[in-house]
Amino acid sequence: MHQGDTKTCNTTRDNAQNCKASDAREASDAREAGEGAFARLVRASRTYRRFDESRRLSADDLRALVDVARFAPTANNLQRLRFRLACDEGEVARCLAHHKWAALLADWDGPAAGERPVAYIAVCAPVGSAKSAIPNIDAGIAAQTIMLAARTRGLGGCMVKSFDAGLDDDLGLREQGLECLVLLALGHPAEKVVLEEAGEKGAVRYWRDEDDVHHVPKLSLDELIV
Repeated sequence: MHQGDTKTCNTTRDNAQNCKASDAREASDAREAGEGAFARLVRASRTYRRFDESRRLSADDLRALVDVARFAPTANNLQRLRFRLACDEGEVARCLAHHKWAALLADWDGPAAGERPVAYIAVCAPVGSAKSAIPNIDAGIAAQTIMLAARTRGLGGCMVKSFDAGLDDDLGLREQGLECLVLLALGHPAEKVVLEEAGEKGAVRYWRDEDDVHHVPKLSLDELIV
């Protein structure tokens, strides 16, 4: 091998090592940036119960959210969840009539006119699924995925389980052999939600102050690790 060939090989090896080091740094930077962005998204994806009712959502808006959730994992990849979309004002009103709001706010009857959800997504499964843990876990994963996707679009929502049996009939689910496992109320948020450290002895009840700001206490990381 000529001296020039040796130099070329060394240069190539150095370039490869430099590229590897650069790739590692870039991967590390991207990981840190991604983790930070995702953590911010999770913190921003709060439960919202009051919305700007003048800003409507379309069926395409809701389909885009489900399009993200369809890639979420399901047990044994069975993909038995189905999604009933409601953005027509009449259907939205029917959904609203079948559920309650915020059990810890005993003196609050729910959002006033002009602050109500403008759309709902019912996460559904075959009738009888509500009695089984696995479909409910699948529904929870899908619901959280939808809520995160919604927040990236400037939307917010509330996961609702306090609905009555009449919801399935009003949405035509029973005739399709389906039942709702979790109901998602959606819209553009019209309230301020503040995260704060949990109080003494792990007090975690959410509350509203005199300015109608919604406060959500969270336990510290050390309190959660066992």
